[in-house]
Amino acid sequence: MLNISICDDGALQRALVVLLIHEYESKFGVKFNLYQFSSGEELLEKFNEDRNLFDLYFLDNRMKKITGLEIASYIRQRNKDCYIVFITASGPQDDFKVVSPLRVLIKPAQQEDITKILDKVLEGRIGRSPIR
Repeated sequence: MLNISICDDGALQRALVVLLIHEYESKFGVKFNLYQFSSGEELLEKFNEDRNLFDLYFLDNRMKKITGLEIASYIRQRNKDCYIVFITASGPQDDFKVVSPLRVLIKPAQQEDITKILDKVLEGRIGRSPIR
């Protein structure tokens, strides 16, 4: 079972991503462990407890104290095998390339994009495409 981190200081944005992931779970009969964080500091505290806990990170870029890019850089230096996806309303996307994100999405997230991302991560983690 994949562990997914969702980090956004906006509760509605987190709720939307959770809803889209639940739609995927219902449609394809899979289950994910979802962890929500309202700040980068909360996420990094959990990350430092277990650097390999999360398979996939959904990160907002603009948050109050620490940016999603700063979080991703910290994570990427310590875990090269995880997947990182930015869901943001801001910034030039070229800045994100330094952390090799799987995708950069513009808010609001869309079901089609979340489906493609989850398909890709499942394929990479279990070595086969999801059954359709």
